[in-house]
Amino acid sequence: MATVISRPTRLWWLVGLILLCLFLLVQLPASWLVQKFVPNNPYLQQISGNLWQGQANWQIAPPNNPNKSLSGTLDWQWQPLYIFTGKIGMNVKIRSGTTELNGLAKIGKNSWQIHDFNGKINKDLLSSLGSWQLPDSPIMVKNLSLSRNKTGFVNASGDFDWLGGNMGYPFGGRVYQINLPKMVGVLDKEKTSQSPSRLHLALATPQGQRLGDLYLDNDNMLDVALTQRLLKNMPNYQGQGADDSVAVSLRQPLFGSF
Repeated sequence: MATVISRPTRLWWLVGLILLCLFLLVQLPASWLVQKFVPNNPYLQQISGNLWQGQANWQIAPPNNPNKSLSGTLDWQWQPLYIFTGKIGMNVKIRSGTTELNGLAKIGKNSWQIHDFNGKINKDLLSSLGSWQLPDSPIMVKNLSLSRNKTGFVNASGDFDWLGGNMGYPFGGRVYQINLPKMVGVLDKEKTSQSPSRLHLALATPQGQRLGDLYLDNDNMLDVALTQRLLKNMPNYQGQGADDSVAVSLRQPLFGSF
């Protein structure tokens, strides 16, 4: 009795075609994709690999201080499942000197998101922005998540640990010293009448005593509030008031803080 071999249906031909297109897509050179979709890209150079995985050098110059810039390397590995949500998802590793952060990045048409970033930020990265004399201890980043669309920040969370140490900062032609205590930071999103969505970083001691607050608006304006408790770590500080009271309050561009 002869065996009847059925021909593949149109559905199987379609599935095969989609898989073939997907295979060809992930093999496209990453440098070609960047040149095609971001032709005037000023941030990435020496791009190697493909959409599936690759590496590039990155460089960012702060808008208020173009003579100083941040630079490093970026490694990525594509996570194809996120394409069904309408976004490009990648596991990324960002390095700059001894600074290293790892996590998931998702990019949509009008939004971006970073999720579960962990690692450390060392003083060599922060020192490249200005002339502050920073402690050697790194800032430890835990479970950092941020999402933003065209209207502003949507969600924010994360924790920071810093052992502190001696810091010198220039002000009025002089360099002032302060012995920063060990501190922790908790990031969240705040909504006010003046700003529909802004980032809030609450600084405190490991025992929960308030040290200060940092706020970042959608227009990259930074509000800083520092308490008496923090400033009492300065030699010969003569300020008066309760430890939780705000002793310094200022507003300035984000990159102007250095």
